[in-house]
Amino acid sequence: MLKRLERILGVSAPPGKKKTIYHVTKGVRDTLDRFIMRRSLLPDLAVFGPDTFGWMERLEQNWTRIRDEAIRIQATEIPSLGDISPDHGRIAADRRWRSFFLEGYGYRRDENRARVPVTSALLDEIPGLVTATFSVLEAGCHIPRHRGMTKGMLTYHLALKVPADREQCWIQIEDGDTLRVLPWQDGHSLLFDDTCNHEVFNNTQDDRYVLLLQVKRPCRGMPSILMDIFFFGVRHSRFVQDIRKRLDARPAAA
Repeated sequence: MLKRLERILGVSAPPGKKKTIYHVTKGVRDTLDRFIMRRSLLPDLAVFGPDTFGWMERLEQNWTRIRDEAIRIQATEIPSLGDISPDHGRIAADRRWRSFFLEGYGYRRDENRARVPVTSALLDEIPGLVTATFSVLEAGCHIPRHRGMTKGMLTYHLALKVPADREQCWIQIEDGDTLRVLPWQDGHSLLFDDTCNHEVFNNTQDDRYVLLLQVKRPCRGMPSILMDIFFFGVRHSRFVQDIRKRLDARPAAA
C-alpha cells in the first residue's frame, strides 16, 4: 500500500531508511495542505471554537459519564504510546504518555470499547472519525514540540481529569507569531490543527486524562477523496499495522 501511495505522490523514503507514512508524505506535505485548504469548509485556524462541530456539545454534555468510564481504567493498565508505536519516536520517548486505543483508521479495539460503552456509543455518532483514544499524561510527563502530518485531520481533546493545579498542566500551540498557552479545563473541548507546532506539559503530581480524537477536515470535492485515499494508505501502512500487532499481543485487559 505504501508503494501505491508513493506512486500517487511521486515520492519515496530516504535511502537506507524504513518507509513510513511520514517519509512518503514529507516532500509533498505543504502542497497537499494547500490543495486541501482551497476546498476546506473550515477556515485555516490554529484553534477552533467549541461550536465548530455539533458533536462537540454532545460530548461536553456527557463528559462526566465519559470521565467515569475513563478513570476506572488505571494509568498502569494503559500502555505507553512509545512501547506500542515506535514510529512516534522522540515525541513518545517519555513513557508516561499512555494511550488507551478505542479505534483508529477503521480498526476498532472491541475489547477496549466494551469497557467504555457510553463513550463508544457517542463515538459512533461522530462523522469523519479517524482515531479515538483516552490519552493519559502521568505526573511530570512532557511531550516535546512537534506537528502532525496533514491539515486533512483536526485534533480534538475533551478534558476529563485535569490536575487541581491546572495552570501547571497545559498545551502550547503556535498560532502564527503567537504562542498560545492553553490549560485544560474539566468538561471543556479543545479543537486544533495539529500541523501547527505544539508541545505538552504536565508539571504536577497528578495524572491528566483527555478523550483524544482525530477527525477528517470537512472539504468539498477532490481533497475529500484524496484524504480518503490517504487514510486508506495509512490504515494498511506499517505505522498502523505495528500498533495493531503490539496491541494484539497485550493481555486482554489492556
